[in-house]
Amino acid sequence: MRTFSKGFVVVLFGALLGLAACDQQEGPMEKAGEKVDQAVDDMTNEGPMEKAGESADETWQDTKEASKEALDKTKQAGEDAWEKTKETGENVKDAVTGENQN
Repeated sequence: MRTFSKGFVVVLFGALLGLAACDQQEGPMEKAGEKVDQAVDDMTNEGPMEKAGESADETWQDTKEASKEALDKTKQAGEDAWEKTKETGENVKDAVTGENQN
C-alpha cells in the first residue's frame, strides 16, 4: 500500500509540474471566465444594487430632513398657538374683571 501511495504522489507531483510549465495562452474558456469576472466586478462596484442602495440612502436623508423641518414648523405653530391662547385668556380675564377698559 505504501508503494502505491508513493507512486501516486510522484505521478501527481509530475502532473502538477507539467501543468505549471504550460504556455499561458488564453483560450475561449479563459476569455469567457475573464468576462464573467469583469461582470461580477461591475455588479459589485457600481452595479444596479449599488445604485439602488445609494438611491435609498438619498431618499432616507431627504426624509429625515423633511421630517425635521415639519417637526420644527409644528413646534413653532404650537408655541404660537400657546401665546395666542395666553393672550386670549388675558383678554377674557380683563373683560370679566373690567380691567383695561376705557
